[in-house]
Amino acid sequence: MRFLMSFIDKATFVLAIIAALAVVMMMVQVSLDVLLDLLFNTPVPGTLTLVSSYYMPLITFLPLAFVERNENHIAVEVVTQFFAPRGQKHLFGWTFLFCCIVCGMLTHATWIEAVDKFHIGSFSIERGVKIVNWPVRFSAPAGYGLMCLLFALKFLAYLLGAKTLTAANPHHGVFQEDIGAKE
Repeated sequence: MRFLMSFIDKATFVLAIIAALAVVMMMVQVSLDVLLDLLFNTPVPGTLTLVSSYYMPLITFLPLAFVERNENHIAVEVVTQFFAPRGQKHLFGWTFLFCCIVCGMLTHATWIEAVDKFHIGSFSIERGVKIVNWPVRFSAPAGYGLMCLLFALKFLAYLLGAKTLTAANPHHGVFQEDIGAKE
């Protein structure tokens, strides 16, 4: 299990770096587009398509597992905060299985669409410039697939009572022996 968690940690870091680079590239391109349009009335061709078809999907899907690994997804505990610590632990543990199933279905659905777009050679045209956009379609199955694997390991760790999956910044402390001892 430690080998798989090490793989997930490395993969989530790589995907998060790619997403961060996409943010920087998007900021540079949009700034350059605005600057060139204002100064020379010549915007950068394909900016709208690249932002919506490349940068945004990369920024949205690739860091999903990274955020979950660090337990930084938004959590609203309206009812569960009143559960006993043991009840919270079991609820969160079985939630991992549910999330794994949902992410598995999303991985499957987005993979089918990505392969379909690959086979037809999907592209967009903006201002006469052809921009191939099928490669970025694989960012969704990559992000959801890694999330599915992470949730499967978290569920397995829950079933085995393991503490090895505690993130660097634990929120719920699901994998701590004494759930009441939060940092």
